[in-house]
Amino acid sequence: MPERLQETVRAASALHQTSLVAGQLLTKAALGDAATTFDGREAIALLRHLTEAASLAAVRAADTVSALAHNDTASAGILLEQAAAHLAGTPSAVQLVSSALLRHEGYFHAHDRAARENLGTGQGAVKISEAQRKALASLARGDGVLREASSGLREVVAPLAAYVSVRASTIDALASRDLLTLTPLPTQPDHFGLRVTSDGVRSLLAAAPRPPRSPSLTAPLAAPAPKAAPLVGPRR
Repeated sequence: MPERLQETVRAASALHQTSLVAGQLLTKAALGDAATTFDGREAIALLRHLTEAASLAAVRAADTVSALAHNDTASAGILLEQAAAHLAGTPSAVQLVSSALLRHEGYFHAHDRAARENLGTGQGAVKISEAQRKALASLARGDGVLREASSGLREVVAPLAAYVSVRASTIDALASRDLLTLTPLPTQPDHFGLRVTSDGVRSLLAAAPRPPRSPSLTAPLAAPAPKAAPLVGPRR
């Protein structure tokens, strides 16, 4: 029991620190320029849910420590299940936050480039899908790289936040419409630099993103947990 109690104490402490860090990131994003773009606001919403999920999990972990300290293993098991339920969607949500912030940054790069190159207001821009909009925003910084393995696997390897969110098929679709170029990298065999074209910048800035679905990071429990007995020690 002492070993399990110590492990739970460490987990509760880590969750508490995680909730504090998530809260700090949320505050920084909300007070910064993230709220000025659609993707930045999506990142703020996801961070808010992450902070809430980590905080609720930390509370349940702390309750578990109390239950174990009073040898109430039944209640401890229930509380641990509740903590795990709160954390169910957090790994994928962290990736979503990174992707949204990358797209947010990409919009600023696209605006700056449009101003430098005098690309106009976007009239006559090619209409693009939401997946294509996200891909262009993710690659607008100009540091995108596509890797083509000998097995035939093709994947975006840079920026890192675009690894999961941008598909090779979307890259092909954009390239076929002259919205994106692929250039072989001489120092990296089977790697291609990805650059958004001027038409791609116009299409990105003219695109109207669809509102995201409200993120749900805390999985509901199948049934309410039974009320645990008061966690108090025996009277002396």
